[in-house]
Amino acid sequence: MQSAGSEDTQIGSINITPMVDIMLVLLVIFMVTANFIKKESININLPKAAAADPNVAQSVQVALTVDGRTLLEGVEVDRDRLVSALSRDAKCRPNMRVTLSADEGLPYGSIMRVMGFIRKSGVNRIALSVKK
Repeated sequence: MQSAGSEDTQIGSINITPMVDIMLVLLVIFMVTANFIKKESININLPKAAAADPNVAQSVQVALTVDGRTLLEGVEVDRDRLVSALSRDAKCRPNMRVTLSADEGLPYGSIMRVMGFIRKSGVNRIALSVKK
């Protein structure tokens, strides 16, 4: 027989409240630290203009850096890969627009050469990115 003071019963449930508390604290920590994580940015000194197009974010971004690198959506590509990627996208989206961001220190000829590659890929709508 068991005495009245004996506690040999099994626990039928587990209290998950401490686990939920820990998960909420971790969620808050990740949310706060996510603001400090910074995506690597491209350093391009854009020329200034009186007006700028507000719909730039809806187009494909091509950037030319002052050291001559070409970036497609933030990824460095050579000229052949630029043409092939844009032509593949242009087949899926016939009215696609490319926004070209070029450093103001670049010669006009190098900008026009890249615009020629963009047109070669089948894209006819090209916008130039400027600072307002």
